[in-house]
Amino acid sequence: MRTLLILLRTEFLSLVNSANRKGKTPFIVAAVLLAILSIFIIGMFGFIGASTASILVDKGLSEFAVFFSLSLSMIIALMFGVMNSTRDARSNDTDMLLSMPIPKSSIVISKLLGMYLLDVLCAAVMILPSTFIICRRGPGNGALFMRSTLIVFLVPAIPLFISLLVGSLISYLRKVTKFGQLAAIFLSFAVLMAYMIVVPNLSSYAEKLDITPAEALSKMKMIPPFYWITEAVYSGDALCLLLTLLITLIPMALAVYIHARGLNGVDFHADNSKKTRTYKTASPRKAVISMEFRRYFSSVNYIMNTMIGSLFLVAATVFLLVKGMPTISVNEAVEMNGETIYIASKFSGAAWALIWAIMIMFFASITYTTPPSVSLEGKRIWLNKSLPISTRDILVSKLAVSVLIFQPISIICSIVLSIISECGIAGCIFLIVLTSLAHLLFSMVGLIFGLVFVRLDWTNEAQVIKSGMALIITMIVNFILALFLSIGLFIAIVIGGNAVIFGAFAGEIILIGGLCIGAYAIITHYGVKKYESLNG
Repeated sequence: MRTLLILLRTEFLSLVNSANRKGKTPFIVAAVLLAILSIFIIGMFGFIGASTASILVDKGLSEFAVFFSLSLSMIIALMFGVMNSTRDARSNDTDMLLSMPIPKSSIVISKLLGMYLLDVLCAAVMILPSTFIICRRGPGNGALFMRSTLIVFLVPAIPLFISLLVGSLISYLRKVTKFGQLAAIFLSFAVLMAYMIVVPNLSSYAEKLDITPAEALSKMKMIPPFYWITEAVYSGDALCLLLTLLITLIPMALAVYIHARGLNGVDFHADNSKKTRTYKTASPRKAVISMEFRRYFSSVNYIMNTMIGSLFLVAATVFLLVKGMPTISVNEAVEMNGETIYIASKFSGAAWALIWAIMIMFFASITYTTPPSVSLEGKRIWLNKSLPISTRDILVSKLAVSVLIFQPISIICSIVLSIISECGIAGCIFLIVLTSLAHLLFSMVGLIFGLVFVRLDWTNEAQVIKSGMALIITMIVNFILALFLSIGLFIAIVIGGNAVIFGAFAGEIILIGGLCIGAYAIITHYGVKKYESLNG
């Protein structure tokens, strides 16, 4: 028991220290900040659950409100669980614990208990406010609230079991393929994006829901396990209570078995003995680009802090694709200089391409890998300088990584946005060219400041990835650039007309192209000299 308490205390200290910026924040301050953040998240989830339940109760869908809160609590718990499992799959903490004189049972219990308590919290902040609303404003009673309180401690077993399966799969992929790390990262991003799309729209979904109680019942029966749990909470049906115990306790036992088996050293492995190995020599440019990509994907902090713009862009595109384009009535008009201007005429056709260009440019202004790319070489920078590769190729490879990370996503999203807004082929081409050049300019600006404010004596990569001077100044300058470039596009939207729109596109492309040429000249002259003068 004492060992288990020590492990739990260590988990708590690790969680608090994650909020300890650069090790300079006092422990109590970090704990208070973490508590405030937790209260904010709990309050947000509780408000979402209560407001959604209130809307459904007013529509006479009290049982569906229980079903909705139960389902959502498991989905949210699964999102957090998958992110936690993918993080654990990339971590070596478990191996370190197993090397110590600590009973394996204590390690299993401490890990599972931490994940289980987080899932219980997710379930509680969604289910209890919903059932409280049902008891206060609907047909619920105290027995329903007591049953929902009991369910809060049972339903986390399902997302916990699935999360551990995902973690085992990620661990397996990391052992048999070099893309396992990438799969874990992209899975975390996909879960985060799903959360960003689903959770904020729950109240609006509940308001638009127009079904009868009978139709709601038929929808609930489409997912039997969730329906059984709903009936166990709402009506207290004995058979449903028994089924609920079975579908929650069995996954809990399997979760313990999976986690314990993994800790006992039963690992998956790939048999590579029969594979023919071939070797080929890559060109210097290809080799240095490959090296930069390996450095990028080897750092979770690097990825997490340079993909936020791509995530927001994909989330916005998916949202518009699912929800459809906003409709503007022709009757909506404004008076400007004594003339009546119809809003719909300004937001149609190629004008949407200008709007997408503004949106993508602002996302691009926060999405680049270049500011910390030189500093991350640290004291090993002499290795790159000793290779038979020109300095210009090394710097260009850093630009290539930034471009290849963001621009394929930007091009796909531009095409999708152009199709759903019907802005035409010409508008789509101008949109892709403009946004690609803008992101290239932002990346070049980041590389220039990365060379000016290079820091090779860092002790933690977060010092240059999250809060380095190069990154801060790059973000400010690129935001100002995006704002300045958007002014001309916005004026073209207000004036309207294809001639003005495409003229604005052409002018911006020429302007950004000229700035890119100037930035490239700085990099290949000043940048090369600066890089060659650096010493780790």
